[in-house]
Amino acid sequence: MNSNSSSSSKTTIAVLPFVNMSNSSENEHFSDGISEEIINALAKIDGLKVTSRTSAFQFKGKTLSIPEIAKQLGVSSILEGSVRLSGNALRITAQLIDAAEDFHFWSETWDRSMENIFAVQDEISLLIAEKLREHIGHFEIEERPRNRTTQASAYSWYLKSKHSFAKFQKADILLALQEIERAIEIDAECPFYHASKAIYYGYLGLVKAIPGTEAFSLSKDAALRALELDANDPEANYAIGMVHYFFEKDVNTAVSYLKVALKHRPNYVNALLGGSVMDVVSGHYDRALDRLQKAFELDPLIPSHRYYLASALQRMGRYEEALIEADKVLKSIPDHSNSYYLKGIILSRLGRYEDAIAHFQHFPMSPDQEVEYSAGIGIVYATSGNKALAEEYLQKLNQENQNLHLASEENPRLIIHAYLGNFDWAFEELEKDIRAGKYYLNFYREIPAFQLLAQDPRSRLFEQIFKSDGRIEEAESTNSPKKVLLSQAQIASYKRQLLDYMNLEKPYLDASLSLRRLADQLELSPNQLSLVLNEGLGKNFNNFINLYRIEEFKLIAKDPSYAHISIVGLAYDCGFNSKSVFNTYFKQITGLTPSEYLKG
Repeated sequence: MNSNSSSSSKTTIAVLPFVNMSNSSENEHFSDGISEEIINALAKIDGLKVTSRTSAFQFKGKTLSIPEIAKQLGVSSILEGSVRLSGNALRITAQLIDAAEDFHFWSETWDRSMENIFAVQDEISLLIAEKLREHIGHFEIEERPRNRTTQASAYSWYLKSKHSFAKFQKADILLALQEIERAIEIDAECPFYHASKAIYYGYLGLVKAIPGTEAFSLSKDAALRALELDANDPEANYAIGMVHYFFEKDVNTAVSYLKVALKHRPNYVNALLGGSVMDVVSGHYDRALDRLQKAFELDPLIPSHRYYLASALQRMGRYEEALIEADKVLKSIPDHSNSYYLKGIILSRLGRYEDAIAHFQHFPMSPDQEVEYSAGIGIVYATSGNKALAEEYLQKLNQENQNLHLASEENPRLIIHAYLGNFDWAFEELEKDIRAGKYYLNFYREIPAFQLLAQDPRSRLFEQIFKSDGRIEEAESTNSPKKVLLSQAQIASYKRQLLDYMNLEKPYLDASLSLRRLADQLELSPNQLSLVLNEGLGKNFNNFINLYRIEEFKLIAKDPSYAHISIVGLAYDCGFNSKSVFNTYFKQITGLTPSEYLKG
């Protein structure tokens, strides 16, 4: 897999954290929250790749140039802005920047009230999407955002909870739960308040911060409430999908919820990562790797995501590749315990037993603390056939309870007993783990020790691990095909109509002309006109319109009757409303500056 972001597609954007311009630093959560909500809104657009919050927020407070930020994130456009909150009054500014040319091609300011915050967010997100499409080319935009309402105080608690959760520390996530409960107390009818609660509890269960049974039960209840209010909420579908996968071992149902989450938010990184894990379990390896590739493109600055790829490759039996990916994680995060554990397992699978033992003898608990990982060493000795030392470490394990809180740690007693031929003990451990719902059993098919148990009649215990394991042929063909926006004949017809209209009516002279306004004049939808421009003429809206404006400028600039008007004045007369945009497009189209052209 290649996740190098050095070359970026045109349909890529990163939303940088909006600057808090309020008098109080306590409103920082609000400016961050507005940024995240815009990211989530844009992430719903299929065909547009939106950098995730975790990577975009790496640049908060930093002074790197826009081209450098865009290069690191692998995007063609950057959105930046600011938020000022004073009482109930809200001012939001936003600017879209072409990263390659480093120029602002659109900016806007909104003065609104907090009382209709959802309407404000929908308005801003829709306009940003439209202006981005005008600049980079075609993608379809949902025409009518849903009407949503909430109370300003509830929304503020919601944003505070998101701000706390983003720190990913137990104390902060527990605080996030308190904050989201405050939001729900004020407004119990907002679906994504309940969805956020489901996400928070699910995460606490995954990291074992609270007992899994309690965490997943509360997560499921909150997700079901969110889905009652909005069956398409991406976070609620993701949260309940994770409950079905991790806690209920029902992969078929989990996959169905993940599909809905990704349908309504195609750029949802957590759902892509979670879906890739389910794909590995269910044997859909190609789709797992495709989802991981997309997740890396959307979230390129988070090295721990590579743990998912290393794990996937290991479970596919591609050990050499898995080792390379595990080493990449450990190079960036040397004490990433799950990757460190995984590397030891991979070394053992490769038959590099001495390397695996040496590796497990120095297990990092923190940047400045190491321990000997007895369980891992015992497994390696058992795997290598060194029964004496395997027995010694088995006794050691029976005398100590070493818990490193690893995500998919295999039961060393079960594994060692299997290699020693102690099948009665091995199956006793297996029964305990199945009753406890141990996560590592989700990948039992790829654990070599379990092959030793396959001929024993008790191996039917493995059939009890999953309620369903996702190993079914998915009826993709039963899905309704996507409706064709316009036929090729219609595109050709509307193209002729558009060109005639441009020549006769000269709408490009209107500096406020937008794709939506031109579409209205032609009695088309904005999505249809965007498609005509893209497929019929091979241009985006801005290139198409500004070409006409440049030609108009060239026509009048050398006319003596216009000699009294400055170059900028002529540009404005031709429909431009920005000197920098005019100069940029003029140089792109003619290869000259306006002054050089007039001297020629």
